[in-house]
Amino acid sequence: MQFKQITVVGLGLIGGSFALCARKNGLADLITGWDHPEVLAEACTSGVIDAVEDTFEHGEVSDADLIYLAAPVGQIETFLKGCERSLKPGAIVTDAGSTKRDICRIARQSLGKDVAFVGGHPMAGSHNSGLQHATADLFNGASYAVVSDEAAGAQGDLQSDAVRVVVEIVQRLGAHPVLMTADQHDRAVARISHAPQLLSTALALAVAWAGEEEAFEVAGSGFLEMTRLAQSHWSVWEDICKSNADEITASLDEVLGEIEAIKKAVQLGDLNTLHDMFDAANDVIRRFHEEKEVKTGAARG
Repeated sequence: MQFKQITVVGLGLIGGSFALCARKNGLADLITGWDHPEVLAEACTSGVIDAVEDTFEHGEVSDADLIYLAAPVGQIETFLKGCERSLKPGAIVTDAGSTKRDICRIARQSLGKDVAFVGGHPMAGSHNSGLQHATADLFNGASYAVVSDEAAGAQGDLQSDAVRVVVEIVQRLGAHPVLMTADQHDRAVARISHAPQLLSTALALAVAWAGEEEAFEVAGSGFLEMTRLAQSHWSVWEDICKSNADEITASLDEVLGEIEAIKKAVQLGDLNTLHDMFDAANDVIRRFHEEKEVKTGAARG
C-alpha cells in the first residue's frame, strides 16, 4: 500500500512521528504538512516532510489521498468544520485525537459523502511534546484505537475500504489496531489515560502544598514514575477535559471510591482488607501484562 500524497495536519510529537514512520515504511511518494510557519520550517529542514501544504489556507483542493489530523481535539474539530471543500473525492481523513465522540460527530456532519473519515487514537506518546521529540519508532508495539462504526463521510464500500486501509496503516506503523466505537473509546481512555494524568497532577500538588519540601529530597523512582505525567502540558489536556468531562468524572469517582476504601482500611488497621486489595491489584496488572505480551507476540508473528 502506497499513497501518492499524505498530508499531516499538526506536526508535533504524534504528527511528526507519523510522518517519519510513514517515510520509513514507504507509505507515500510525497509527505506534506500544515502547521505554524516556524514548525513547518523546522519540519522541512529536518526532512520530516517534503513540502508545505498550503491548499487548506487558500481554500484550494488538496492532492492528498490521506489526511492525518494530529492536532489537539479542538483544532481537529475546527479543521473538519472548515476544510471540507479542500478534500478531493475519494480522500481518506483520519485523526489522532485523544477523544472520539465529538470529533466523529462533527466529521459526520461536516464531510461530504465522497470523503471517508475514520477516527483513530494511537496510545503512544509521552509527557514531552513538539516536533523535536518525534521519532519513527513511537508507535512500535502500541495499541491504536480505530473507530470503525461511527466514522463519517461516505457509507458502504468507500467507508468499509477506508477502515481497512487505516487498519493496514496502523499495522505498518508497528502498532496493534483495536476496533471500537467512539463511546467505548472515550469510556476506556478516561480510565487508562485521563484519570491517571489527573491523579499524577493531584499527587504532585498534594506533596508540594503540604509543605513537605524534604520529601522531594528523598523521592525515588516510585514517586518519579507516579508523577511523570504531571509534566504534561495543559494546552493538550484542556480539550480532553472539556470533551470527555462525563467519563472523566465517572472514572475519578471510581478511583475515589477505591481510595476511600484503602483509607478506611488503613485507619482501622484492617490489614486483611489491604492484603486482599493488594492481591487483587497484583492479579489485574499481571493479567494485563500477560495479555499484552500475547498480543505483541502475535503482531510480531
